[in-house]
Amino acid sequence: MARPPIIVGNHKYSGTDAHRTLLSVGPLWRHHLHDVVRDPNRVATVGAELAQSLESLIGLRSDKNPDHELGARLEQLGESAASKIDEIDPQKLATWLGNLWPTLAKLHEPANRDATTAQTKNVGMIVGIQVSTNSVPKTSIARGQVNFDGLDGDRQMARTHHGRPWQALCIWSDEVIAQHVNAGHPIARGSAGENITVSKLDWSKVRPGATLEFGSVKTQITGYAIPCKKNARWFSDGDYQRLSHELGAVSRVYCLVTQPGEIAVGDAVICN
Repeated sequence: MARPPIIVGNHKYSGTDAHRTLLSVGPLWRHHLHDVVRDPNRVATVGAELAQSLESLIGLRSDKNPDHELGARLEQLGESAASKIDEIDPQKLATWLGNLWPTLAKLHEPANRDATTAQTKNVGMIVGIQVSTNSVPKTSIARGQVNFDGLDGDRQMARTHHGRPWQALCIWSDEVIAQHVNAGHPIARGSAGENITVSKLDWSKVRPGATLEFGSVKTQITGYAIPCKKNARWFSDGDYQRLSHELGAVSRVYCLVTQPGEIAVGDAVICN
């Protein structure tokens, strides 16, 4: 029996979306801590808060062995909750889904809030907008309407690993694409499935926990896009793992839309 949709503020989660989000807790946690240094006490506090929220969903106490790595503990809890999703009160699940991103954002709060105003702005420009109703490569358009569920005219053919509200937009760097082209790979804007291609951003700062603004459109970066074998064709040797965040600042990123609006090629992009 299909699970009913869950409304979380302005976002609509299908039953599959909610199930896959629970299964993604461990990987998302690791994405937010990948290649950054965070205060260990803060990490422990936020991790405990997230673990307790999962435990409360299913009335389960997790393994609190101090040798059990926090990411593994969260992954275990997420999988347990996913396996019991039909027993979870829908309102409790909606509350948990709504709290997930603010909880993860606490990992990235600056110790000194004045430091955020002193940072150099990371500003770039939209150089490509792409949509598709089936698969890759996506088709270029000059402008588009961004809604809470993504770009008008864009839909993922395979929904198992795509299409969650926190995957509403996929963003990639034009400079990274150019590196692959210069290395002899037959890849172009939209080939790897990104909706928005941006240029002139410091891509090492475009990571989970940051925000991206495209004109009036505001988004929160939720995680890295995991490489898919469908993208093997864009590499001369078929090695699509070149898209992985494990190899450095080369990955596409997913975004949750927090304020919809219209975007166009040439619009400014700000990463905070």
